[in-house]
Amino acid sequence: MIVISKILPRTFVWGDLADILSGDLEFAGTFSFSKTYPAAPNPALAVGDIGTIGLPLSTRDAAAIKAHAEQAPFGKADRTIVDKSVRDTWEIDAKEVRFDNPAWTTFLDNVIREVCEVLGVDVQASKPFCELYKLLLYETGSHFLPHVDTEKVNGMFATVVIVLPSKFTGGEVQVKHGDMTQVYDCSAGSLHNTTVLAWYTDVEHEVKAVTSGYRLALSFNLMHTTNSLRPTLSVNNLPARLRRVLLSWERGKGDTDAPAKIIYLLSHKYSHANLSGSALKGVDAHLIAVLDNVGRPYGIHIGLANLTCTQRGSAEDYGDSSYRWGRCAYDDDVGMMEVEDTEVVIEHLVDLDGRLIQESVTCDIEFEVIPDELVDEITAGDYDDQEYEGYQGNYAGSLERFYRRTVLVMWPSWAHFDMIHGSNGLSYACQKIRASTSSHPTAEEKELVDIILARAGPSHCAAVVSSLCHTALVWRDLSLWTRAVKKCNAERSVTTLQEGNILKAVKTFGFSSIQPCLERTLENDPSSIFALQFLERFEVWVASQNVEELSITTKDWIAAQRTRCFEHLKTPGKDEHESLTALALKYGGIEFLETRIIPRVISSGESPNILEFALFIGKKDSVDSEARTRMAKALLAAALSGIDFYSVVPPAPTKTPAYYPSYNSVPETSAQLERAKQYLGACLDFDFDDLLATTVDKLLGLAGQPDTVVLSRVKEILFPLIAFTEERLRSRPGSISPPALRKLSSTASSLYIKSVMARPTAMSPYDVSSMIQAVISAGEPDQVITQVVPKLEGLKLDVSVLRSIIEEVHRRRAQIDPDGTRVKSALLRLLKKYIGGISLVAPTYSASYYLATVNRTKPVLEALEFCFTVQLPEGCTFVFQRLLNPPKLDSQYITTQLAPLVPDIRPFLMKHKLPLNQEPFATALRAIMLYWGQKVTGPRPSEVPQTYMNALRAWTCRCEICPAVRAFLTSKPEESMSWTRIGAPKRKHVENFLATHARAIATYDTIRSTPQGLIVKKNQILVAPARWTHNQKEGKRLLASISSNVDELKAVLGADYLRITALLDGLTVPASASTDAAAGSSRRRLAQQAAGGQQLPPAAPAASGSLAHHGTAPGVSTLQAPTISQGPSQNIQASRMSQTLSSAGPVPVATTSAGPSGVSVTVPTPIASGAAIMDPSTASHTVDQPPAKRRKMAYNAHDVIDLT
Repeated sequence: MIVISKILPRTFVWGDLADILSGDLEFAGTFSFSKTYPAAPNPALAVGDIGTIGLPLSTRDAAAIKAHAEQAPFGKADRTIVDKSVRDTWEIDAKEVRFDNPAWTTFLDNVIREVCEVLGVDVQASKPFCELYKLLLYETGSHFLPHVDTEKVNGMFATVVIVLPSKFTGGEVQVKHGDMTQVYDCSAGSLHNTTVLAWYTDVEHEVKAVTSGYRLALSFNLMHTTNSLRPTLSVNNLPARLRRVLLSWERGKGDTDAPAKIIYLLSHKYSHANLSGSALKGVDAHLIAVLDNVGRPYGIHIGLANLTCTQRGSAEDYGDSSYRWGRCAYDDDVGMMEVEDTEVVIEHLVDLDGRLIQESVTCDIEFEVIPDELVDEITAGDYDDQEYEGYQGNYAGSLERFYRRTVLVMWPSWAHFDMIHGSNGLSYACQKIRASTSSHPTAEEKELVDIILARAGPSHCAAVVSSLCHTALVWRDLSLWTRAVKKCNAERSVTTLQEGNILKAVKTFGFSSIQPCLERTLENDPSSIFALQFLERFEVWVASQNVEELSITTKDWIAAQRTRCFEHLKTPGKDEHESLTALALKYGGIEFLETRIIPRVISSGESPNILEFALFIGKKDSVDSEARTRMAKALLAAALSGIDFYSVVPPAPTKTPAYYPSYNSVPETSAQLERAKQYLGACLDFDFDDLLATTVDKLLGLAGQPDTVVLSRVKEILFPLIAFTEERLRSRPGSISPPALRKLSSTASSLYIKSVMARPTAMSPYDVSSMIQAVISAGEPDQVITQVVPKLEGLKLDVSVLRSIIEEVHRRRAQIDPDGTRVKSALLRLLKKYIGGISLVAPTYSASYYLATVNRTKPVLEALEFCFTVQLPEGCTFVFQRLLNPPKLDSQYITTQLAPLVPDIRPFLMKHKLPLNQEPFATALRAIMLYWGQKVTGPRPSEVPQTYMNALRAWTCRCEICPAVRAFLTSKPEESMSWTRIGAPKRKHVENFLATHARAIATYDTIRSTPQGLIVKKNQILVAPARWTHNQKEGKRLLASISSNVDELKAVLGADYLRITALLDGLTVPASASTDAAAGSSRRRLAQQAAGGQQLPPAAPAASGSLAHHGTAPGVSTLQAPTISQGPSQNIQASRMSQTLSSAGPVPVATTSAGPSGVSVTVPTPIASGAAIMDPSTASHTVDQPPAKRRKMAYNAHDVIDLT
């Protein structure tokens, strides 16, 4: 792939070659040929079973050929298809055709020679021949749209078409190459003449439609039989200027202005298969012949390669086509609206014999390519392929266009090595040198050595040392060894110089020759430990050589180098502490380690590295414990003195825009936290309480920081550190929290509470556990009750935060309040505030009168369940107080919020093993059912007049729609109903029946859709009775969901049972009866419950073998709030805290009347609009009020009171 580098100045080599190659090189050939031969012999054409075909072609023979032929296909991408809109021609394969006239062969040879001469092909050098490909028959209308012939066989470079005598008109052939176009019309005289046409294979051509008659033609492939370059010219005729430029280029080695190669765009295109000198055509063949003849004596190399230019961009498509990804077709004429990216790739470089040199070629498109504007010239012509993504709905898809061309590549001899080996050239040279077996360098090896030394750098160190240094040892060439070492900077460490290479060099050249290089290497090595370890191994190796002179020479030198390494100790790496300690102990002992090495580590290292050494030395069992402790403490103190726990390491440069600064905050905080954990952990592990205090003071050094920074560090660093240290202390049985850690916890919790007091929204549910843990870790867990909760409950906190506080205090009850005397009161206060803030309204998904209760009661049930989860069932009273006192208590609220709760209460109580008449659930159920009876069911409306019902009964149609419409009119509670997309015939059918049977009670309208629909609206005369009946059924279903057992219902609903059942039956209830005694008893029990405030009130004793019921009528009963202490500083006392369950006055009580057969029945009085369930705080006053006046209810023998 071409890498476009910066524009370099034009050089005379590039400029002169550009002038020469773009000029006239005396080529006289052309790209096509046409000639008519009136005297051409009759070929005596014979076709398969048909036999000899008479010429000029007759209609009879044309029909015979057509019957024997097949429809001609054409190539599209990698497929061969038949499409008469593109090519409408009949063809017969060459094996079915023969020529019986010997004179035809002579004629054909002369024609081929003449064609080659015009096309510029040297017949003597190339020896071309032609081969019949197809017999083609064009009838009226036949044509072939513009196309390019493929190279069907190896060596094919042109197509020859011979049009035989036949009468026709039209059929013109248009050939196009670049910006040159030629049209050949051979229809005139076609009855008697033979016409020959020819063109190179990459020339675009088109056969126009035959307008009359038949056009019979022979198609031949023209091929070369040798590998030589086709055109040849005398060297004496070549321009002298070209010789001078190529000679100057060859001598320009080392000149920065001399290009390493020149790439030139050829006129014709060639496939990979035909990429060789022998396949070149016309002016290309002439150009290559000139350059090869002139350049070869001067060392200029020539090759051929294929170039692909790809342009990507958006298509000019506005959605009126149906393009898809794939190759372009003749009907795919979508245009390129904007080019967004251009890529040029040069690949498959071969020599003139077609042998592969490189699969890809890189070049400088500004400095090495001719013509100057290569991309513009290529894309000015037609593209070869395109792929289109297709229209994307709102915008045109991506479009890719591919332009394929062939280029000449030439380079001087001094660049030949790089052209042959490419980026692997240095590696290849190293491999060749490494494989050398000669004792002295050959000429080729000297050249390879020069190549390596010229190209090698520090990044090639391993390859150079293992090859060139190795060969220098074999050749005993100290100078070459030294040059190789310096060239790749191998002296920067023992590793890069390679220990084996050092030892062999000492053995080959002597220690004194290598000593300077070795000293520089030890001094440069970034690891003093590695240098010391090498000296140990070198000392062992010297001893193994048994060479006395070498031992004497190196003994003092090794000792001096070891001393120098210790005195100039470089900061040890994380993995070198053990090795450094072992070396110091081995060569100096503990005192040397403590007095010489440790101070150097402290003076040369940074805090993280010093800390690592402290952690290592503090756990080194082989060192005396006292010395170990002293060294670890000294190291840790030094590390601590230089550490800034809140410093931020500058992030590595990225392309992230500056307006995303928060992306780096998480990694920064994580690094700061881990840094602090290391120091706190070390102080705890070694029991360095004084250093622990220093560490804590550094962590708490937040003075002067903005409040947001303080809060962030408390939450993200200090709180996690408190949890970390608590975990460490728990893992050490018997250990107590040091004062420094208690200070850390106390200060962190104080800072946090101070911050949230100033900005309550800063408190997150995720902080609660850490905050309470910090208060407990400070050693004063009771402050959670005495300080933290009172401060927080006065803030306007999010309900999620309140919930987290309740859960966390509940979870830590035993730690906060071991005797359990105060924590419950604090929790109840928080719970009341939490329930007062959450939403108890269930989402409603439709306005239907049906009770679709799935998941609608979840908020209430979750609140009730939460009370039990935190062991505060008393909090259920708070839930019902809010639920039964909405801002607007209407039928919709009762239907969507209260009623769906009723079926869920029984399973809830059973789950928690509580009786059905458990308070406050029983009182809530009584209130909900009374609300339903009064506000939802209400009084029974008048019945539908029989006149209307009789009319509907006369409507007897049983079609698909009519029964549903009748059911809607007679029994559905909705006011209107739609039947969508039923179609006009069905709509009219139903409308006819509606007009006949329901004109007075229903209206209807057309839904203007396709197909049409119908909407029917019924009169209130029908709506009210249907709705009342529906609501009555739903009310009874709710009642049954409480219990199907009458005794259980009476136990739950108490005296209100009869009132509720009467309301559901639509009975008129007089307001005269009273149940004051039962109501007073219920209120007293609730008051006692409120005074206790500790447990749910027990269920009443069973009566008559069933669950006992409370006799309190919901109209006068109360839900009493549990007693809550107002604060830790006040005495815990009983306080009746009541909440109203509604906003109006008292509800009339039940009355007693004589039922059927003289049975006395207590019937509840309807709840007046705006009535309320009494506030517990006013219950005692209500008890003392006189009962309402009684009046007898008229008895109707036809009425039936359903008590089930």
